[in-house]
Amino acid sequence: MIRSHAAESARFVERKQHRPRRIEARARPWCLRLVRIFAQRERLALDLPELLRATRTYFDATLDVQAQRPAAGDGRDYVEVQLSCPKFGYEGRFSIHTRWTSEHDRADARDAEQRGRAAGMATLAERCPTIWDVEALGQDSELARLNLCGILAAVALGPVLPDDGSTLYGVRGAMERVEKLLKTGG
Repeated sequence: MIRSHAAESARFVERKQHRPRRIEARARPWCLRLVRIFAQRERLALDLPELLRATRTYFDATLDVQAQRPAAGDGRDYVEVQLSCPKFGYEGRFSIHTRWTSEHDRADARDAEQRGRAAGMATLAERCPTIWDVEALGQDSELARLNLCGILAAVALGPVLPDDGSTLYGVRGAMERVEKLLKTGG
């Protein structure tokens, strides 16, 4: 005997329609150690002499290029750097990949601006046609990563979007985080 489940299905659909919708957090397409720096650069190539000059001039650190791949056919750059801070005894090795900013990046910046109450930073990110993705290689040093983000933000003239998407910050925000970690022994 074949029965119809139409009556039962109708009750299920009816119940389902009256449930409040659950808001799901957007899945993050990046790994947990990947930080995005929005760059006001029209080209994808990193200006290494400018990065090294800014590091020497404004930050208590040294930056050494460890590896560099020739630019890809579309102009994307890949560089590995070692950031060291002998004064405070921390260091870290990182890769920096360049790419074009996507609408997904801009949406993430708007969301982070609201979460972190970082007024105006998403508008700044909107003006940035390129992204510099920073990823720790080996053991991640939060101090070194934050210091590198400050250096990159100074050269890129754009905000930093940390891996957790909690906020956007610039050079000052990166360096305040470094100072806070140093005070707490981080």
